Amino acid sequence: MSQKRNVLIIGCCGKMGQTVCRYLFSHTEYRPVAGVDVSRANEDLGLMLGLGTTDILISDNLQKTLSEQNIDVAIDFTTPNTVVSNASVCLQNKVPVIIGTTGINSDNLKMLELLSENTQTPVLIVPNFAIGAVLMAEFAKKAAQYIKNVEIIELHHNQKIDKPSGTAIKTRQGILEAQNQTDKESDENYVPIHSIRLPGLVAHQEVIFGDVGQTLTIRHDSLNRDSFMPGISLALEQIKTAKGLEIGLKL
Repeated sequence: MSQKRNVLIIGCCGKMGQTVCRYLFSHTEYRPVAGVDVSRANEDLGLMLGLGTTDILISDNLQKTLSEQNIDVAIDFTTPNTVVSNASVCLQNKVPVIIGTTGINSDNLKMLELLSENTQTPVLIVPNFAIGAVLMAEFAKKAAQYIKNVEIIELHHNQKIDKPSGTAIKTRQGILEAQNQTDKESDENYVPIHSIRLPGLVAHQEVIFGDVGQTLTIRHDSLNRDSFMPGISLALEQIKTAKGLEIGLKL
């Protein structure tokens, strides 16, 4: 059996960070060996997760963690305000980064691309780890070749700060590419995105196409965060061969 690859989870105390940690503790190829978070520093990661003692202490110092641990890949679930600085530290230490944080603007994307190029270390940004959501976006691209009029509705829990969601933005980009259109609000074929934030929701999206006498709705629902875990495994495999900055899972 091959040796497990060591994973660092940045933002390990958040909802997605905790779900990813639990998943990786049961993974056959990867294992969490370190967690970084600005809260709950020096707590045992396993005890924080309710899994028992693991002797892995949560750290609030990313550089120190990277210096002390042999990390193969880092996964970031933090905030748009901190993700670039986190990625910069990882890349300067030659550690590939998977970014699940959403709300990254175009300037930060360019910065991440430059950092990846300068350090010759890959960055993979994943707007949505749910396989069904990736398929939804692909189906929407196909439909967009035949039906011109389309709008997107994305619905998320009320603690999601960014809107529209990264998934909706990437879906729109795919539709516009399929229709050979540009992403400008003044354009006739601009694709509107409607954002809803309510308690009780997790992550949902509808892509609604309309034509004479018919409509087509493509919808995906994530009912809990476990739906994202197969995508975590895919991302960990994809980052092995990634070059520079890549966006989205490859199916």
